[in-house]
Amino acid sequence: MTYVADLGQGQSLAIDNVGVQTTITWEAKSTGQQQSQQMSLSLGQWSASPIVYRMTHSFILQIESNQRPYYVRLQSNSISLLSEVPLMLGAQEIPLRYVAPSNPKTPDMKPLEPLRMGNMSMRMEPMEMSMGSMSMSSSSSSSSTPHFCSQCGTKVKNSDRFCSQCGTKLD
Repeated sequence: MTYVADLGQGQSLAIDNVGVQTTITWEAKSTGQQQSQQMSLSLGQWSASPIVYRMTHSFILQIESNQRPYYVRLQSNSISLLSEVPLMLGAQEIPLRYVAPSNPKTPDMKPLEPLRMGNMSMRMEPMEMSMGSMSMSSSSSSSSTPHFCSQCGTKVKNSDRFCSQCGTKLD
């Protein structure tokens, strides 16, 4: 559920409730400048639509959840959850409008089935692959592959434990 309100003077408010999480986004736009504040609170599932009130120097957001009513103050580019019911003398209610979700949740995709490719087989330890009459193995090719020191690049033997050039321990 998402609700938005135009607070006037380039300010807007968006209130969103997903599960027990409520996200409040307050934006203020002026010439060449835009500021945004956001707060996320675990207030529970809403039991009624939120209400926004204009006060003398701030805004009060009232959220009725299945736990209890909550009050949030928006003032001087800050959002704060109030611990008490605020004094609401002279408060003006600001209309909120419901905004439908723009992209509904896509259904979960099932995992891709394994691809079957004739009589091909593959094994990781040791690395082997065969397809028809062809086969490859990592153990046969590794004996002829030259090895180098990772530190200095000097060619080393398979039996070497340390590089003879720089002394680095070899894996």
